[in-house]
Formats: sequence, C-alpha cells, structure tokens
Amino acid sequence: MLAGIATVLGGVAAPLPSQAGILEGTVSWWKDRKKENSFKLIAPLKVAQQRLEAAAGKLKEEASPVEVLQLVRSSSLNCYVYEALPGDSFETRTSLFTQSNNFGSDPCTFRIIIKNAVAFAPPADKDRGADLLNSLILSYQKLDSELEAAADGGAEARDRAQQQLASTLQIAYAMEGFVREMFSAM
Repeated sequence: MLAGIATVLGGVAAPLPSQAGILEGTVSWWKDRKKENSFKLIAPLKVAQQRLEAAAGKLKEEASPVEVLQLVRSSSLNCYVYEALPGDSFETRTSLFTQSNNFGSDPCTFRIIIKNAVAFAPPADKDRGADLLNSLILSYQKLDSELEAAADGGAEARDRAQQQLASTLQIAYAMEGFVREMFSAM
C-alpha cells in the first residue's frame, strides 16, 4: 500500500524512482535561479565595501569621526543596534527602532545574503558562513566603539579606529569571496 506513495528506507520516506527525477529537476532549477540572481546578493556587499572605503578615506583626511561613523553605520546594513546620533535621518531611527524591538523579521542584509548563499551547501560551509557573518558583525560593533572613542580622543584613538576599519573591510571582502565561492559551487 505504501509502495505506491513512497518506499521506506531506514524509517525515512524516499520518493519512488519515477518521482526522484522531478525532485532533482526542481532542485537543479532552484540552484540555477539562485546562481543567476547571485549578482543581486553581491551588490549589497559591494555597497558596504564602498562605504567602508569612503569612511577609511575620510578618516585619513582627518574628517570628523562622527561623519565617518555615519558612513560605517550605513555600510553595516542593519546588522547591529547602536544609539542614534543627533543628525540621523528618520529612516535610520525607524530602522533602529524596528531592529531593537524584534518585530519578527531580521533586517540584517548580511545574514540574508549568507542564508541564501549556503542554502544548498554542506554543513561545514554553513558553519563557515555563520562564523564569517559573526566576525563581520562583531568587527562592525568594535569599529563603532573605536570611532566613538576617536570622537572624544586624540591621535591614538584615531589610529585604533583606522586599524579596526581596515580589519572590518578585510572581513567584508572575505564575505564577498565566500558568497561567490558558494554560488560557483552550485
């Protein structure tokens, strides 16, 4: 009776051989769609990198650390909560409110990108993606703290902020490389 629906192997239902091709075809189609649309997931990473590069340039030019901080925060793509600055826009404040009150959706664009990139990946790659994501978010948080300290401190605080900004940028590049690797492996 169950043979008409599925064969049971080791307590797990498996599709009949005649249905297996349909499942494989659907998975293959889905992987192809993800691969074709991968540029849409790379674009936010590029924007984040460009903003970090602009922030690094401004910091070297001795721009206000608060101005640099605004660029850094916009490049973080809603992946950590921070206290709004007096000059922040209504959109920024709304995003922070939504993020801090956890309304059921995750606004972190980096997390969404990693989730999509590792959808068909083996567990080791999923773990690698999660580790990279956590490293990037922690690096942004540390950079935020260093820039706040640089706003109140001197040259030494600015140097620490520049070093942390360079580190954050390197992790952002590594994330792009990881995402490209995952899509090329599909």
